[in-house]
Formats: sequence, structure tokens, C-alpha cells
Amino acid sequence: MIRDAVTCDRPNCLAILLEPDSLPEGAEFETAVTAAGWQHLSDGHACPACTAGTGPVLERGECPRCSGRTADRPDGARCMYCGHTVPHPTEEW
Repeated sequence: MIRDAVTCDRPNCLAILLEPDSLPEGAEFETAVTAAGWQHLSDGHACPACTAGTGPVLERGECPRCSGRTADRPDGARCMYCGHTVPHPTEEW
């Protein structure tokens, strides 16, 4: 399967966003990019972490928004860069 991707164009940032598997047929990838907090500026894309001033993403991990490293917290896996939290599946807890 071929999927679209976007990378952050800020210096030294490793952030990447892959087209989600759940993107509805006919939906624009750029809409998903914007919904994930990415910005398209005149000099390229900026990830949510760089936009918020908490980037660049230096370590890749499990974050679905910027592919940054996450840390397990009681409320879920929280990205160390953009701050996005993915709740833990209920069957694990």
C-alpha cells in the first residue's frame, strides 16, 4: 500500500506524518494534515511541536501526529514533543 506523507521542514526536525489508514475514500490528505496540527507555511510544512515552540522532534517514536517519542502516563501515551496523548486501550488496564 502506498501512502502519502509529510515531513517537517524546520531545521533538525525529524517529524513525519503518514496518511492514516482510516482516511475516508475521497478525503484529501491535506485536510488530515491540518487536522493533526500541521501548518503549511510559505517555506514548507511545520509540525505541531515546531509550531508550538516545543520542537524540533529529535527522537522518533509512536506519536500519531509527529512520530515523536512518547512516554507512558496514567492517562495514556504522551508525546514528549507535541504533547498529544493517546489513551491506553481499555483491555490493557
